[in-house]
Amino acid sequence: MSERTKHFYGFGPFCLDATERQLLLDGKPVPLTPKAFDTLLALVESNGRMVEKEELIKKVWPDTFIEEANLAYNISILRKVLSEDPAKHQYIETIPKYGYRFVAAVKELSRERADLILERHTRSRVVVEEEEGASAPGEAEQASSRFLLRSRRWSKAGVFSILAALVAVASIVYFANSREAIDSIAVLPFVNASGDPDIDYLSDGITESLISNLSRLPNLKVMSRSSVFRYKVSNPQAHPPDPLAVGRELKVRAVLTGRIVQRGDNLTIGLELVDARDNHQLWGEQYHRKLSDVLAVQADISREISGKLRLKLSGAQNERLARHSTQNTDAYQLYLKGRYFWNKRTGEGLEKSIGYFKQAVDRDPNYALAYAGLADSYAVLGVYEALPPRELFPKAKEAVTHALEIDDTLAEAHASLANAIQNYDWDWAAAEREYRRSIELSPNYATARQWYALYLDAMGRTDEAIAQIRKAQELDPLSMVIAANLGLIFYHGRHYDRAIEECRKALELDSAFSRAHWYLGLAYAQQLRFEEAIAEFQQAARSGDVTFPLATLGHAYARAGRREEAQKVLSELMAASKQRYISPYAVATVYIGLGDKDRAFEWLEKAYQDRSEVFVWLKVEPLLDDLRPDPRFAGLMRRVGLAPQFG
Repeated sequence: MSERTKHFYGFGPFCLDATERQLLLDGKPVPLTPKAFDTLLALVESNGRMVEKEELIKKVWPDTFIEEANLAYNISILRKVLSEDPAKHQYIETIPKYGYRFVAAVKELSRERADLILERHTRSRVVVEEEEGASAPGEAEQASSRFLLRSRRWSKAGVFSILAALVAVASIVYFANSREAIDSIAVLPFVNASGDPDIDYLSDGITESLISNLSRLPNLKVMSRSSVFRYKVSNPQAHPPDPLAVGRELKVRAVLTGRIVQRGDNLTIGLELVDARDNHQLWGEQYHRKLSDVLAVQADISREISGKLRLKLSGAQNERLARHSTQNTDAYQLYLKGRYFWNKRTGEGLEKSIGYFKQAVDRDPNYALAYAGLADSYAVLGVYEALPPRELFPKAKEAVTHALEIDDTLAEAHASLANAIQNYDWDWAAAEREYRRSIELSPNYATARQWYALYLDAMGRTDEAIAQIRKAQELDPLSMVIAANLGLIFYHGRHYDRAIEECRKALELDSAFSRAHWYLGLAYAQQLRFEEAIAEFQQAARSGDVTFPLATLGHAYARAGRREEAQKVLSELMAASKQRYISPYAVATVYIGLGDKDRAFEWLEKAYQDRSEVFVWLKVEPLLDDLRPDPRFAGLMRRVGLAPQFG
C-alpha cells in the first residue's frame, strides 16, 4: 500500500483524511478544532492500543505544557462529533487514570475509495474556535458544542442552518475577545502536503506572495521571509510549529498557517489564522480551485485575512490587494520557480532562477514582478562578484527598468534599482531616492530597509544606518544577514566591541554563516587580535564565499608578520583568477597588508575599471586607512563621487 493510501482511514460512516486534515461524514466535512483533529488522528493511528494521557498530550501539544483537562475537553468534543452513545463509548474508550483507546474497527481505505468520498466534498470545512489555555469550556464554547454535528438524520437545510449558527457563535467569541485590530502577523511557510518535492516551489511561492501582499497593508507589521522560513516543515505529517511559541519568538499577534495539496489540475489550500496570545483560532478556511485559478485565490485570501485582522482599507488599498501582476498562470508558476531557486543563494540556483524568470517574461512580456526577479538574480551575482560587475549590473538595471515602466508601484523593483545604482553607477543621491520610494510603498519590506541601512553606512551616516537596520530586524528578527550587517555597520563606525557582539549574535542563529565569521574577523583584526581574526577568516573561507575572506586572511597574515603565508594567499588568488573571476579589490587587500602601496593602487585601479561594488565602502572601510593620506586615494574618492574622509 502506498504512503498516500495510508493517510485515509475509515470507521463507521466516517472517513479521516490525514493529509488534508479533514473528518468526513458521508462525504461531507465535520467541524473540528485543529487540536481535536490531532487528538482523533493520534487515537485512530493507534487503533486498538491504549494511548497514555502523557503520550497523547505530547503528540497533540508538543513542547507545550498543557493541563489534562484540555485533553479531556477534546475527548468530550470528539464524542459529541462522533454522536457516540455515552453509555457505550463505541468509538473512544476511557481507561481510568491511564489513557484512551480507539475501539471502533478502522480500515485503511484504498485511494480510489478515498477519492470517491473526496469528490463529494464540495464545501469548505467550518473550523470551530478553540481556546487552549482554559481548563474547561466556557459558555461560548458550550454553546458551540451544542451545535456540533450529531447524526445523519439532518436535512441539507438543517445542516446549513447549524453551520451558520456555528459561524455566528465563533464570531461572537472572537469579537468579544478581540475588538481591536491585529497589528502584526507571521505567515508561516505553507506545508506541501502532496508529498511531491517538485511542487515545493508552489507552497513556498504562495507563502511569499501572501507575505508580499500583506506587507503593503497599513498599520500591519508582517514578518519577512527569512524569519518565517526557519519554521518550514518538510514532512507533511509532522506537527506544525506551535503558534504560541512562534508568537513569542517573533513578537507577533497572529500566525497564519496553510497546507497545499495538488492532485493533477486540482488545488486545495487549507488555512488557519490563530491569535498567538492564546491560540484562539480567528479564522479557518479551505479553498478548492483549479491550478489555473491560483492567482485569484491568493487575492481572495489576502482580502479575507485583512478582514479578519479588522483592518480598515481604502478603496485603493483593496484594489492593490486584488491586483495581479500577470493573468498568465504559466508565467506565474515560472516566476514562483525563479524565486524558489533565487532564495537558495547559490551560483547554480541563481543561474536557474535567471532561466525561469526569462521564461516568465517570454510568456508575459508585461510581467513586472518577473523582470524584478531577473534584476535581483543579476544583482546578487554581481554583489558576490561571481562574474565581473560590469557584465551583470547593466543587465540588472535593464530588467528593473522594464519592471518599473510596467508598474511604478513595485517596492521590490525600486529597491533593486537603488541597489544597482548604488553599487554600479555610484549615483548616491539617486540611490537614496529609490530606497526611500521603496520604503514608502512597502514599509514592511525588510530588504529595502536593510539595503538602505548599508547605503547610509557607506555614506558615513552611522546612526541613521543603525536605526534602519534595527527596523529591518524588527521585521525579520531571525535573519542572519541582517544581524551580521548590523555588526558590519558597527565595524565601519569603528565600534569594534559592538561589532564583535553583533556578529556573535548572528552566529547564534547559524554557527556556519560565513559572512558573520568574516565580519567578526575584520573587527578582531582592527583590535590587533590577529590569531582570532585568522581563525575567523579561515572558517569563513571554508563555509561560504571564498574570495574576500581569503583576501582578508592574507591581509591579517601580513599584518601579523607572517609574510610568507600572506604571499601564499596572494599566489592562490592569482592562480584562481585563471579559472574564474577574482575581484582585483581582493588582490589589492593583500598588498595593503604587505605594505606595498604601489601594487595596491595598481589593483584598485583595475577594480575601478571593473566597477567593483566594494568601492561603495571607500569612505568607511578601516582596511584602507593606510592608503588615505596618499593623494591617489583622494583621486579615487573623487572619481566615485565621495568626498575624502580620513580615518
